[in-house]
Amino acid sequence: MPTPEFDADAMADLEDLFGRPRLLELLGALDQEIVNRLVPPSDDREQLARDAHILVSSSGALAFSTLSHSCARLEQACLRQVEVDAALSDALNDAARARSAIAALRTS
Repeated sequence: MPTPEFDADAMADLEDLFGRPRLLELLGALDQEIVNRLVPPSDDREQLARDAHILVSSSGALAFSTLSHSCARLEQACLRQVEVDAALSDALNDAARARSAIAALRTS
């Protein structure tokens, strides 16, 4: 069974807290942040670590824990000066799935 891209219960709580229009704005901002940070990803390891760090918090705050965790792994790989290919691939895949989920949420 595939991992859900976001926590539906947490998303419902966010909608209750912010209201649907504001939540949709926040999801749109997250989608744009993903594009700004990872499409394409930086070749500079320090910049990639900063980009991943920003996505850890913004995606986590909006219930996209899968993306948040993969970005945390990417950030740590960058900071530890170890191979980043696998972590970057995971983050990019999770980012693409998150963007698809955001698009679906925004049109539902």
